[in-house]
Amino acid sequence: MTQHSRAPTANRLLAHLSGDELELLRPHMERVPLSHGDRIIEPHVPIKDIYFPLNCLLSMVTTMEDGAIIESGSIGREGMSGAPVMLDASETTMPTFVQIPGEAVRVKASVVKDLYERGGALKKIINRYIHTVIVVGSQSVACNRLHHIEARLTRWLLMSSDGVGSHEVNLTHEYLAVMLGVRRAGVSEAAAKLQERNLIRYNRGNVLILDREALEAAACECYHVVRAEYERLFS
Repeated sequence: MTQHSRAPTANRLLAHLSGDELELLRPHMERVPLSHGDRIIEPHVPIKDIYFPLNCLLSMVTTMEDGAIIESGSIGREGMSGAPVMLDASETTMPTFVQIPGEAVRVKASVVKDLYERGGALKKIINRYIHTVIVVGSQSVACNRLHHIEARLTRWLLMSSDGVGSHEVNLTHEYLAVMLGVRRAGVSEAAAKLQERNLIRYNRGNVLILDREALEAAACECYHVVRAEYERLFS
């Protein structure tokens, strides 16, 4: 690891590695700062590096022909970027960029892939993580179709909070609108209702969760389904 490195236990995938496999990765790890808007993965470009977020949040987005953008998924300290490499797909159609700045552990994709192919704990952990990504995607499709915006906003705030490991997240109205596929006015109205109930405090792109338990109670079932599946596999 570089001079910034310590045991990367903030990332839950790395925290579940066996000591031997972690030691094999350690010389290749680099703890790096990431800024808002940094491009982690470009569409149709070979993925060279894997990022394991420690306290940042990455966003995978889908761009339509007319320029419309919607988030396809997020990656926080529970996951990693570059999963297509493990599936023998060297590139992807979806760009990934940094939404909430922070730090991540960066490892060459070829190094992670080589260790994955050995079939040890890393392969088991990454396979389970990829399964949760599929669950999140499937649940999100149902959520976006069936649930009202306030419950969906609540779910995304909780998932973002989990991803960075903090009750405070920096999410602008514009980004929340992209995440939810709605107009900014709809986000403003939903956020105002949550604030009126003293569940959050929202100011200039900064969201502070004031009552986590009550916010979880206000979330739709989708958050709890995804969280329960992740805890089942990684508890």
